[in-house]
Amino acid sequence: MRKGSGIAGATMLFGPRDKAPDLVQAMQYLLDDLRGEGRRIAAIKLTPSTLRLRTDPYELVLTVAEAPLPFTSMQGLLRPPMGDAPDFARVHLGRTLRIHRHAMGFLLRRRGAPILDLDEAMRTLADEGRFCLLPVIEATSPSMLVWQPGGLVLTTEEFRRAGVDLLLQPGDARVPLTPPRGDRLALPRPGASALMSDEPPRDTVTRQDRAAAASLGRLFGRREAPARAPLLPRLDRASDRVTAALRDTGPDHKYPRPQAASFWGAVLPALTGLGGVS
Repeated sequence: MRKGSGIAGATMLFGPRDKAPDLVQAMQYLLDDLRGEGRRIAAIKLTPSTLRLRTDPYELVLTVAEAPLPFTSMQGLLRPPMGDAPDFARVHLGRTLRIHRHAMGFLLRRRGAPILDLDEAMRTLADEGRFCLLPVIEATSPSMLVWQPGGLVLTTEEFRRAGVDLLLQPGDARVPLTPPRGDRLALPRPGASALMSDEPPRDTVTRQDRAAAASLGRLFGRREAPARAPLLPRLDRASDRVTAALRDTGPDHKYPRPQAASFWGAVLPALTGLGGVS
């Protein structure tokens, strides 16, 4: 990505225990958030490996790589300046760079007339890129991402908490992030169990499954409401029933049951004294 060219993006990496990214689910989450903000979707094109979406004045592209990225493309990566604080995520990120299985590219380009102020243009582009990346991260759950321009390596939690200022500042060039050597990947982490499996977790395809898997957090004081409404299964195949229910014209409610009608027809005259006597 070239600084000042109206282009920004990111590369998301998925480790051995992560699911392969699903472009359809990423598209659904992205459209939900864009329409929730009142954005007009001008065009959508989805292929097995690419999603192109245009929402004026931006054009967005998502691309899935089914194989790991070449090692030569992971040079010049930097971590944000930590100051005197230790960088506990560095070892995990370096290992993910080496052993990742899938990757997803994200590209955002501004269309139309450019913004004359370069600083304002970069800030606006970074803010829009962060807004569009958050639903994609929620849908695909990558292990890490590399923000461009700048080659800034962040975990997904760091990106969620990051502001635009962090995305625009340069990384710490004194200590570049490099993947570990291949002969060190088999060494267990000190104090960690050597029985850790690299098998991917159970494939959860619905939001309800993901919420149920994370429900244990409610025992520890997590009170926030779910961010998204639950999916209604097969609602598109039951449009006639939904229409009838909304109009209250279902077969069970349009006319009274004959048994009930005959019962009240026999009881009401006796109770009121309005029938049977001439």
